[in-house]
Amino acid sequence: MRFFRFAAVFTVALAGPGAAHAQAYPSKPVRIVVPYSPGGGTDIVARAVGQKLADKWHQSVIVDNRVGANGMIGAEAVAKAVADGYTLLMSTPAEVSTNPHLYANIPYNAERDFAPVTLITVTPLVVAVNPGVPAKTIQELIALAKERPGSMGFATPGAGSTQHLTGEMLMMSAGIKLVHVPYKGAGQSIPDVIGGQVPMGIYGVLTISQHAKAGRLRMLAVTTLKRSSAYPDLPTLTESGISGLDTSLWFGLIAPAATPKPVIGRIHDDVVAALKLPDLRERIASQGGDVVGNTPEEFAAFIAAESAKYAEAIKRASVKLD
Repeated sequence: MRFFRFAAVFTVALAGPGAAHAQAYPSKPVRIVVPYSPGGGTDIVARAVGQKLADKWHQSVIVDNRVGANGMIGAEAVAKAVADGYTLLMSTPAEVSTNPHLYANIPYNAERDFAPVTLITVTPLVVAVNPGVPAKTIQELIALAKERPGSMGFATPGAGSTQHLTGEMLMMSAGIKLVHVPYKGAGQSIPDVIGGQVPMGIYGVLTISQHAKAGRLRMLAVTTLKRSSAYPDLPTLTESGISGLDTSLWFGLIAPAATPKPVIGRIHDDVVAALKLPDLRERIASQGGDVVGNTPEEFAAFIAAESAKYAEAIKRASVKLD
């Protein structure tokens, strides 16, 4: 039922004026709101896709970083924006799949206020450590954590983030106690893990791939059921003895709910076309992301499934942020 309510936003038939809007779109700069700080995976994907759209549309595509409240500041800005296609959200799981279960009151309704456009990319999360940590596998890390319960910190982009919830799920599955160290964005936490102030972190592969290649961080395992296409030698958590854990960081474009369907169609078609360009695909894939580019309906179903999964995990871990 949640999916059908979500999907209903963009399945309503629209009359001729909507088609006229789509033909004229875009006639002015388009803004993509990124609800996190510059330098993180969300920002990287938004700028890469935005540049291709700017080339296609012959209009500026502005990336607007609206940081704070676990993505809710940026999401609220889009939910309350004029629904004309000129303000879009580069969403992660937090804005539409986890925040509704973490907070008693959020400034928008994730089911009613947004119209999914397309899922752009899915990237595995990865458990990474400072090279000085004497653990080269997940099992060695778990053994280390059991020797020093409650003394090892793990960095994430923020409380309630997908990375934080993955850490909570890892602790429950492995029977260990870690200390969550939240930051305001992945880009701010990485220097502290590299510097050893925090021994480990959970990140999107896209975010830390260059640091891993340079030897500044050591990746131990991915959190998805399948291995990363970019790092096929990196084991999954399931292969490492942690079963039932399947999380990822994804990025998708979302518009305000009342955006005319033909405009959403135009944005969708142009984004999917951009995702077929070899240089953009290579840029995303080389850093660990799997390009998707699905339909609005498929993206809505994906969001609903993610929401159900995290609702259960949040309940089991008793995570509440109000």
